Amino acid sequence: MTSLTAEEGAERSHRWAPLLLLCGGVVAVVASVRLGLGDVTQPGPGAWPLLASVGVVLTSAWLVVTGIEAPEETDRSDLAHVGLAVASTAGFVVLLPLIGMPVPAALMITAWMRLFGETWRLAMLTAVLGTVALQVVFVDLLGVSLPVGPLAPGGW
Repeated sequence: MTSLTAEEGAERSHRWAPLLLLCGGVVAVVASVRLGLGDVTQPGPGAWPLLASVGVVLTSAWLVVTGIEAPEETDRSDLAHVGLAVASTAGFVVLLPLIGMPVPAALMITAWMRLFGETWRLAMLTAVLGTVALQVVFVDLLGVSLPVGPLAPGGW
């Protein structure tokens, strides 16, 4: 029976992780196609998942071919950043149906910008511009019906 050192185990995991992602991406591509792709003017329910799945397949295939560098040591602040990212995204999901899209979007963008170490000034500016961009792209251009909330004119 052979035992692996921690370094050898990490080396193997760096080879297997992209392969697992590649397999998952292929499964997602097949599932997307089964949902129906529609056409260019009327995308079906599988169109966007197909695009995301193809991205996963291409990225993981690239990592299988080129390899992954061993990650650096993580510290508690890195884990706190991940926790804040997950919490802000969960907050966005919870607040979206309650108070509409603009306020949770601005709060989440601000949290993420601060998470990346940006100044409050840049974070606030990006939050405002990002919220406007979300509105224009999803509501005005793509016709997605997002809740506007009680603060918007004509809201609720």
